[in-house]
Amino acid sequence: MNNVRKFLISKGTIGALFMILFYGLVMVGTYFSGYKVIPHKVKDLPVAIVNQDNQSQGLKKQLKKDLPFHHVRTQYNLSQAQKKLKNRKVYMIIQIPQNFHNNIVKQKQNTNLKFWINESNPTTAVTAMESTANLIGSSIKNKVTLTSGQAIFTKSQLLALQSQTEQEIKNNPAAAKEIQAKAQQQSKNITSTSAALYKKAGNTVNYKIKKINKVPSGMNHSMAPFFLSLAFYIGSMIGAMILYMTYNEFVSIIGKWKSYALTELSIVLLAVIAPPLVIALAKHLNSFDNQAFLQLWMVHGTELFTALNVNFIFTLILGQLGILINMPFMLVQVVSGAGLIPAMILPRFFKIMSSVSPCFYTIQADFNLLYGGPDYHHLLLSLILLGLASIIIHLIIVSCKTYKKFGVTKAAD
Repeated sequence: MNNVRKFLISKGTIGALFMILFYGLVMVGTYFSGYKVIPHKVKDLPVAIVNQDNQSQGLKKQLKKDLPFHHVRTQYNLSQAQKKLKNRKVYMIIQIPQNFHNNIVKQKQNTNLKFWINESNPTTAVTAMESTANLIGSSIKNKVTLTSGQAIFTKSQLLALQSQTEQEIKNNPAAAKEIQAKAQQQSKNITSTSAALYKKAGNTVNYKIKKINKVPSGMNHSMAPFFLSLAFYIGSMIGAMILYMTYNEFVSIIGKWKSYALTELSIVLLAVIAPPLVIALAKHLNSFDNQAFLQLWMVHGTELFTALNVNFIFTLILGQLGILINMPFMLVQVVSGAGLIPAMILPRFFKIMSSVSPCFYTIQADFNLLYGGPDYHHLLLSLILLGLASIIIHLIIVSCKTYKKFGVTKAAD
């Protein structure tokens, strides 16, 4: 019984309890606070209305009023709006084409209200925009065109009939009853004719969702940037811990500076050698072309270089206990990397963390090179600068530590 008690209160059992609670609390706190912005913060994503029909100003105003978004831009022409869409400055364009109003009145077939959506975005943004486009499109088709149009047309015809009836009664008062009876029948005919006319018109009005930077169907494609980035980052976190063990072993043999230099050389070699093997599997599963393979190699080689150096910071300071900081930082990057939620609507903490997140720059670069978007080289530059900043921090840490033959102390040299 004494042994049972000792086992249950041993360092191993208490340590296991600590790790379970630590990572459970960190993960729940991170994910629950990060993802609480969905769906209500989707309303903060900017959209644009481009009106190319002077007679549809009322429709533009009504759309701006009815859209469930807080930031509706109306100042762009179509070319400007499409550029903003490609650069992820707006997330949907509603285009009212030329002669939209006249085509409805003339009952021309295929009169379309157009919605433009950039698929090279996190799934939550694309899905939200598609839902909104379908909702607004159906509303325009069924309500604005049919109900409002029919009412306006019927009212104008009835006013004309009333004016004509009054004039006939004035000219022939004796036949007033006959004229009024005839007018009532004509009124019924106008109402029924109007209903039939706008029922036919309803078949001419539709909406079309036009997608740019199309992503192949399947979550393996839409989530590819997120999966690839996270795969390399998790590998770098474990790799940094193993590299530290080798670094620490060689310190007593060749000295701390030579050992650190060899560690950095190893990081560079790993960043070159490891990515193509992982990306080759992704290429096989997702059918990337050879150009995309080479570009992904460059992006994720840079990511691995930076991520190893970032994770090595706290490993240098705390040894293997550095995982207590590196793991929560990795969990934060699942949110701040903006692979699932657009960076624009992230909570403030995660938006700040994205600036020092290797995953953020990598995920955005992958979206751009795989499916389309702005140039990604500035993202690579940010990754490299983040890696170099980490190396500078390493040098400060190494210079401040004294290593003995059998262990490490934190006293300054």
